[in-house]
Amino acid sequence: MKAENVVPLVLFLVACGGGVAPAPPAEAPTAASAAPVDMPPTDPAPGATASAAPAAATPDAPPPAASAKIDFPPHAGVEAAIKAVPQGAARLNMNTDTLQAPLLEIKRYDKCKVPRSTKVFLNVAVYDGAAVGVDVTTKPKSAKLEECLDGVVRSMSWDKVPSLNQVNANF
Repeated sequence: MKAENVVPLVLFLVACGGGVAPAPPAEAPTAASAAPVDMPPTDPAPGATASAAPAAATPDAPPPAASAKIDFPPHAGVEAAIKAVPQGAARLNMNTDTLQAPLLEIKRYDKCKVPRSTKVFLNVAVYDGAAVGVDVTTKPKSAKLEECLDGVVRSMSWDKVPSLNQVNANF
């Protein structure tokens, strides 16, 4: 059979559900594997695959309760903030650039008087427009500077998204 005749034949078999049926299931897990990560937070009702639906159905029941106020520990680090979010809470991913933008506005840190020779590493958990978990590391280490930077980061605001997002920034 000529190569130019194979393509129409394959398309015909796929359209009719013919012998090429095993190929779509091979692609379906790829699409389905991405769907459970993104789909449950935005629309928990539909289950894209039979194997993902039972697992998703159980955690998706709590999100109405998870939408309620979450009590984050005061001055929590990122790990403590993550643990404060109920298991199975809705997950809405924010764009990394959007999350990093306020953290990379260096003028915000002027009151901390960060020396040019100091490297600052920030790991921040953001929930509903506020930093609920902050880990600051400086090189060379300075507890006083880290405390000041922590306070500045906690005073920042982001878009109000009722989901925990984590971001890193360095300067």
